[in-house]
Amino acid sequence: MANRVLSFSVPVFLLISAVLSARSLSINPIVSQFYRRRFFGILWPYFVWTLVYWGARLATDVKARSPMTGTLFGLDLDGPSFLLHFHDRWLDFAWGKASFHLYFMVVLFELIILLPLAVWYVRVRKPGFWVMLIEAFVLQAAILVGQHYTALLPYPASNALWYIGSLLPGAWIGLNYTLFKDTCRSYAIPLSVVVLISGGLFLREELKVLHGLNADNYTSNGSLTVYASCLALLVLTFSYGLSQRDRARKMLELLGKNSLQLYLMHPGIMQILERPRIVSLISATHLGPILSPLLMLGITGGLIAIFRITRLEKVLFGRA
Repeated sequence: MANRVLSFSVPVFLLISAVLSARSLSINPIVSQFYRRRFFGILWPYFVWTLVYWGARLATDVKARSPMTGTLFGLDLDGPSFLLHFHDRWLDFAWGKASFHLYFMVVLFELIILLPLAVWYVRVRKPGFWVMLIEAFVLQAAILVGQHYTALLPYPASNALWYIGSLLPGAWIGLNYTLFKDTCRSYAIPLSVVVLISGGLFLREELKVLHGLNADNYTSNGSLTVYASCLALLVLTFSYGLSQRDRARKMLELLGKNSLQLYLMHPGIMQILERPRIVSLISATHLGPILSPLLMLGITGGLIAIFRITRLEKVLFGRA
């Protein structure tokens, strides 16, 4: 249930990315320069960590290392079967499936591609906040229905079109940043009401799934979109208050500067901590729910420090 309640985490990341990118685009509206600035920062770490997780798969899975012969551009190549299934590896790269979490980098890349179009829409239409939000949900509903009947997207949640509720509000806030900061508190109560209603509908359908019952796909996906998007907006509203507190701001700045590194590395650390011997040691302490996340964060933080000291950070993450 905690996993379901926290389903707003990806939308809030995308919302913040859209806000910051839209603000950047409003200052320097040359799209080619915008793409050039953003693409390297996304594609390079994505490429590197796709290779890292492929390498981890080869190192830990005996079947993945079984020899085979594959054909590429008419050439016969011998090597590990995992690498020579070229079609599967291409799908991994195209959809962020080298590891279960890398899809977010693909979604972020697609969001950046679509952002200039969203910014153009806000500039031309000049909608108010609530009009923009309703239009975003209508467009998202059309995409959900279209996907239901056509199944054009093999992994719909790994596509930026699944997050229009983050893209359009992010573009609007980025272009109306001062206005949003001045008026966001007035949005808090209506957004909270919408979050409670949509969140209740979403969790009801997820409870059906958890109990092996048939859930309504439209209700589940539709309520999730509204719940996650509106809660992401509430988080952004709440963050303005936190930013006025020195201690909170310093802590959040530290997390922000290392967020990409944490995001890319922590799933691998989690998989290591899930190995049977380590699980048994942690379980023996009876502090698993506390110790596991502390170990994950501690190890990941230590690796970030090592990569920074050894100047490998730029190579691995495209930033220093």
